[in-house]
Amino acid sequence: MESFLDRLLAEGAAAAGASDGPATGVALPPEPPDPALDALRTAAPPVGAAAPRIAIYDTLTSPPRVISVEERDLPALIASLAEKTYHSCREQGGNVPYTVINELIENLIHAFFRDVVITILDAGKVVRISDHGPGVDDKERAFLPGFTTATADQRRFIRGVGSGLPIARESLGFLRGAITVEDNLGGGAVFTIKMPQQPAAEAAPLKTAPPQPRLTTRQKKVLVLLMELNLAGPSAVAKELGVAPATAYRELHVLETMGLVHSRGDGKRSLTEQGMTLLETLF
Repeated sequence: MESFLDRLLAEGAAAAGASDGPATGVALPPEPPDPALDALRTAAPPVGAAAPRIAIYDTLTSPPRVISVEERDLPALIASLAEKTYHSCREQGGNVPYTVINELIENLIHAFFRDVVITILDAGKVVRISDHGPGVDDKERAFLPGFTTATADQRRFIRGVGSGLPIARESLGFLRGAITVEDNLGGGAVFTIKMPQQPAAEAAPLKTAPPQPRLTTRQKKVLVLLMELNLAGPSAVAKELGVAPATAYRELHVLETMGLVHSRGDGKRSLTEQGMTLLETLF
């Protein structure tokens, strides 16, 4: 049987062929094969055409609520899976960052989205993403910056520069969370995200939350950019936002005085724990 990614790509190719057909009735020669799509279809043997599913456990003693996610193209599938998983976690009371969820779902392209099941447990504080793809051979190197197994064809759909899993792990570290990867039964991998439990002693007192800093739209964009890039200086921020380097430097300095970013000594900045927490409230 074909995999879900095989089916998705085949439907996309069929739709493109129908829309590009001749209007005059004159037969045109067949389109040459697309090596990128062929590589995504044939790099590994297909094992099933089931759409990715999200299983939400309200309690461990009741059956899960299951959401099947199908889209017409790969970018839409990644976005839809990330959005539905994030909102389902929030509804359960969890606080797994959207960036972390999105990075791990993009990583599923290596598994060709085979038998993908996203399980939400423990009131949204635990998320497991499993597949039946080729698995992760070197589990330590997978979290090192710059390490990637993405092919040129796969980079048509994801960044594929070896930054996704390191960003996910560091973002969780700021929030005292953790991410692990294990082998799945029958092949493939299981990524598990765990957020910390709030101690009962901390939950009891009612404290007035400190006022949130008032940020401009551009300052919010700078924070989001730092969350995506993990580390950036004024030049990189200016290029990404389309502003002058002096403006980018000024915005970074203001955010640093607010305690939302801190300098790494070489002119580059990264988010502080307070900055990460503030971004969570903005989303």
